[in-house]
Amino acid sequence: MKIRSIDIHSHLLPGVDDGFKTTEDSVEALRLLALNGCTDLTFTPHLNPELFPGSDEESLRLHYERFKSEIPGELGLTTHLAAEYMVVNGFEKRAMEHPESLLCFPDKSVLIEMSYYFRSPNLEETVMGLVLNGYKPILAHPERYPYMAGCLEDLESLRYGGCRFQLNYLSLAGTYGPASIKIIRFLARRGWCDFFSTDLHSIFQLEKIISKKPNLWVRHLIDL
Repeated sequence: MKIRSIDIHSHLLPGVDDGFKTTEDSVEALRLLALNGCTDLTFTPHLNPELFPGSDEESLRLHYERFKSEIPGELGLTTHLAAEYMVVNGFEKRAMEHPESLLCFPDKSVLIEMSYYFRSPNLEETVMGLVLNGYKPILAHPERYPYMAGCLEDLESLRYGGCRFQLNYLSLAGTYGPASIKIIRFLARRGWCDFFSTDLHSIFQLEKIISKKPNLWVRHLIDL
């Protein structure tokens, strides 16, 4: 059962955040992804000054260039480097004034996230700043923010403001509970599940995803 040909969200770049730690494990995960049909993958390490103060765009670029040489060519994978930006206090100013400094996708999409425990009060300002500058915000795994189940209209406002949504495969299996499923249903019934991704942090996660046949979840998502 193939996972999907494109994965836009992973923490496979080794040794830079809370994802993969060794080159060997990252290469093994890439091998498994390729065997299961993945052809195009974007590394999206966390850029969060509170949790990873030593990490910045330039250091991530250097890590990526070094790691690219370790990826076996026979896997046939096309890879890119972006980042998963935590919408912390003040990030909206950077999104408005200096979006060109951000690690983004080739089409100028920018992946953003919030804390699992509280909503970023500057989320709308961040989305607006990116959109006004010609960038395309993607909110990572909205179904993993349980507080959003109580304010689904905020997701609607974000959507109409130009934000797209990326869901995690494991979320589709009910891994994160009833609040998560409520959010998924809300997005699915409106056709707003734009991307399905692994959000990989470990080999264990990948094996779990493969065993649960995510293409089947996606096919029946609208029936949730």
